Amino acid sequence: MEIAGKAGIIEAASKKMRPLIHFLFPDIPNDHEACEHITTNFIANFLGLGWAATPAGLKAMEQLSKLEEDRRKGRLPGPVRKQGIASNEMCTFLILNISSLQLIPVNVIAYRSQYGSVNPAAIVGPGIVATAVSTLAAIIFCKVMDRKKRRE
Repeated sequence: MEIAGKAGIIEAASKKMRPLIHFLFPDIPNDHEACEHITTNFIANFLGLGWAATPAGLKAMEQLSKLEEDRRKGRLPGPVRKQGIASNEMCTFLILNISSLQLIPVNVIAYRSQYGSVNPAAIVGPGIVATAVSTLAAIIFCKVMDRKKRRE
């Protein structure tokens, strides 16, 4: 992922994914550092590189925490939560990260190969469907809960 970052792939993907990131996280400013880390995490998860997604996920949460702190101090607009309560962005990121949309489930293919599967890659199609459904459910849940919170 570091090579992709230095080659400009992460930045290019981040620009392409900006509408999706804005849809999922409407209260994060477009130029905020958290967006790049969220994008990196999503790309790594999408490619089935969970081990590479973890550092980006931790940095994204750190940046989302700083964003919330800036809101508490009045430096940035947006809904403010009490100290110690996760923001909507943090919850959305965590839920989407757990749902983990994957194109290539590298680990599962490796395990199936290791244990003698005749066709280790046969899991790709069902894996895409399962993770797409779980990610769609996560997005719907987050949007419903966000709307509910905004009404309160």
